Amino acid sequence: MISFTSSINLIQKNVSKSIKSEFIDIKESFGRILASDLYSKCDYPRENLSSMDGAVIFKSDLKMKEIEIIGEIKAGDSFANDFGKGQSKLIFTGGIVPGINKIIIPKEQFIISENKLIMKDRKVQAFIRGKGSDFKKKELCLSKNTKMTCRTIALAAAMRINKIKVFKKPEVIVIITGDELISSKKEGPLVISTNQIMIKKIVDEFGGNLKKIYIVKDKIEDLEKLINKLRDFDILITSGGISRGKYDLVKKVLSNQKMKILFDRVSIKPGKPTTFGKFSKNRYFLGLPGNPVSCFTSLVFFFSAFINCFYGMNYLNISKTKLTLNNNLKRNKHLTLFLRIKRIKNKPNFFNVFSKQDSAQMKILSESNGILIRKPFEKNLKKGTECNVLLYENILNNKI
Repeated sequence: MISFTSSINLIQKNVSKSIKSEFIDIKESFGRILASDLYSKCDYPRENLSSMDGAVIFKSDLKMKEIEIIGEIKAGDSFANDFGKGQSKLIFTGGIVPGINKIIIPKEQFIISENKLIMKDRKVQAFIRGKGSDFKKKELCLSKNTKMTCRTIALAAAMRINKIKVFKKPEVIVIITGDELISSKKEGPLVISTNQIMIKKIVDEFGGNLKKIYIVKDKIEDLEKLINKLRDFDILITSGGISRGKYDLVKKVLSNQKMKILFDRVSIKPGKPTTFGKFSKNRYFLGLPGNPVSCFTSLVFFFSAFINCFYGMNYLNISKTKLTLNNNLKRNKHLTLFLRIKRIKNKPNFFNVFSKQDSAQMKILSESNGILIRKPFEKNLKKGTECNVLLYENILNNKI
């Protein structure tokens, strides 16, 4: 049995960065990783544009008392005709500023009388957004390995880019084992397969491409038959069948498929039987326990480690929040503990640790909103101690 830290280190040592890429529509690129630099196809702004509603005049006409108004320029106009000295046009925010040597007079600085612009205030400011002042054509704006957010997608769209080259998501296949999960001809399953719900959501949210979920009985021949037909996956995730009982067959079957087990027992609670292995050709295996809490916590910590290694960057920034403990906790023993916690409603900077931490208790998992990680042999923690906790709301700190 190895420590939690050592197990994460083994994943980081053995999972290589993927270089597989594909072209996708920019609109579908949220959360994807750029596989090449992006250069702008245009200047932005495309022309000199007004940053105010007002009037555009020659700078040399600023001292004139009255200036003739000969038209207007709207933001949607694709072209704006120039005009002569002593003339002006009303202009709206985003409108093209025609010609050269022009300034924008905000509407608050003039009045209009008989189609004449009469100056009230001759204060001059920079109300023109110059052509290419944000970025220029052929300028590098987004670098390889950038994670696409709503902000970078908007930038790429402004660069007039429709398709981008991104690294492929890891292809994930999931196998859930257990006779109790299979319906008989006359009755439903004894146990509802809740783990597949959690696995699907977390794989999707963590940046994986879930191809298929299979549910298989605890029979060697059934599991072998399924695994023999699996193709084109980067990681195989299983739930159940990895402990040391009579019907825990997953590791035995996979070892016969030339999978090298890197670790199969971790000194954590819950999740001790969590297993990680490697097939040939950069294909990997993550074996999750069958108990739902163990499945959830192991997926959060070990699958996130795999994802970051697969992308070769800190794709998932699982940040922690400092909150104040509202319980007294005894000295920890030799295991790393993942304790379910709950923030106190009327005191959001405080949290309680649930007294019941059984790995099969779905209700407490549902009621919890975070995890306190306790290191091996950690000393007593007294009420009022500030602790770093992992809040579920912060697991994906990449929404925008």
